[in-house]
Amino acid sequence: MAFLVSREGDVRLLTELLSGGASEDWQLGLYNAAIVPAETDTAATYTAHEATFGGYARKTLTRSVSATTWNTPVLQAPSGAPAWSPRGQVAHAKYGAAPLSWSVGPAGDTVYGYFIVGATSGALILAEQFTDPRSLHSGDTLSITPVFEVA
Repeated sequence: MAFLVSREGDVRLLTELLSGGASEDWQLGLYNAAIVPAETDTAATYTAHEATFGGYARKTLTRSVSATTWNTPVLQAPSGAPAWSPRGQVAHAKYGAAPLSWSVGPAGDTVYGYFIVGATSGALILAEQFTDPRSLHSGDTLSITPVFEVA
């Protein structure tokens, strides 16, 4: 499933795009309830069901372009099988050189998806439900590679 940008995320992204000011960093979080993302969701939809496993903390996604943050945007074929867009090429940026990972401590959890919120505004930018929930147990590792594509 592709991520869904919420209405408040639409407004936040458009404001940053048009204002020309500094962009806020984002925080990547995980949620532990069977929530299907909807346009009308807010950050509270997900923070009320944020993951609780040992070793969990949100990951900061620094809003810059470098080898360790968002890679330089490129044009490429859309990701996914089947591809999410019928276009031959889409704008694509991946976060970092390696996936972001969480190592599960003594207490596990079941994770249904992820969400991204503004680090200072707290606005929900987007969310995605995994195809299948991930049951995490002590010693497991969950890794996510954030990718942003625009057609």
